Amino acid sequence: MPAPLKADELWAQWSRKQWKPHYLFTGQEDFLIDQAVELSLHHWLGEKPDLLNLERLDAETQSLEEITQAAQTMPFFGGHRVLRVQNASQLSVKEQEQLVEVLNTLSAETHCLFIWGKEWRRDDAQKPLVEAIAQKGHVVIFWPMFPEQAQRWILERAKHYKKTLSSQAAGWLIQQSGESLRLLDQELAKCAAYVGERPSIDLEDVQTSFGYQKASSPFEWTTHIRQQKGPAALQVLNQLLREGEEPIRLLALLSRSVRDWLSAKGSGDNAAMLGMRFHLKRGEESRFVQELGRWSEDALTEGLGQCVETEQAIKTGKETPEMALTLLTLSLCRSREVVHAMR
Repeated sequence: MPAPLKADELWAQWSRKQWKPHYLFTGQEDFLIDQAVELSLHHWLGEKPDLLNLERLDAETQSLEEITQAAQTMPFFGGHRVLRVQNASQLSVKEQEQLVEVLNTLSAETHCLFIWGKEWRRDDAQKPLVEAIAQKGHVVIFWPMFPEQAQRWILERAKHYKKTLSSQAAGWLIQQSGESLRLLDQELAKCAAYVGERPSIDLEDVQTSFGYQKASSPFEWTTHIRQQKGPAALQVLNQLLREGEEPIRLLALLSRSVRDWLSAKGSGDNAAMLGMRFHLKRGEESRFVQELGRWSEDALTEGLGQCVETEQAIKTGKETPEMALTLLTLSLCRSREVVHAMR
């Protein structure tokens, strides 16, 4: 059976006009899956797809009979027809076998896009539907990107908004948002709106526009924690939660920040180098070094452990997300391992 493709291999094939009649998309990077679906629809149905020739189904809520009946429906007014099936992994082995039999009878004008809908496992390659699509079309796994891949992606994605993005701005966005392309695209869209008609987006633009529509910034929260300002940190946290910030996203940001602070402690970098590494605004380097100097490596290591415990408390329901983040904030700001500057 042909091996699944990676995203880059799929884009390369499509750039050479090499298309298959059917595809199965899987993987954790759902933003790329959505892009692949959109490109497929434009290829088969034109720049303005006729919705009469597009059928959207969900294997989690609809029966096999409904799916097979939709697949066998002939295109309206001729031309191509696309069947998009979400959560195809929910089909049982027997249902997949029956669906494969139907696929063998479809006309050349009917195309199927199956979205697997769960985390890909190696043994999924042996499922009847996966094996059939691998033979008749392509199975494509959209893996999460590494930071350097995500940075290249967002630099290219800026062109979608008719903007150019500086490499320093791209690096800062990756550091703050992580490698989720959906989150990165949302932030890039905000940056593009923020700069208006100006064609370029620089570091100060992304730092200003990141959450600029809200009264509080998640980075203000982490900064107060680094500065050991407990009351101020709690005030910002409460405001963020009222404004609808997702607790898990806030926790991920804090965990990444503490890990980065710990890494910086042992790096031996001077203030200028740390300023470049953490994309600090000019003039903030010395203050950042002073704030970081108040923490011991043991305190930061313990802080990472507390972030993990907080995540477990949220996922198990031991604490509400709001209470868990409040307790974590208080714990970090009261760390007995902090070396106060006045000593």
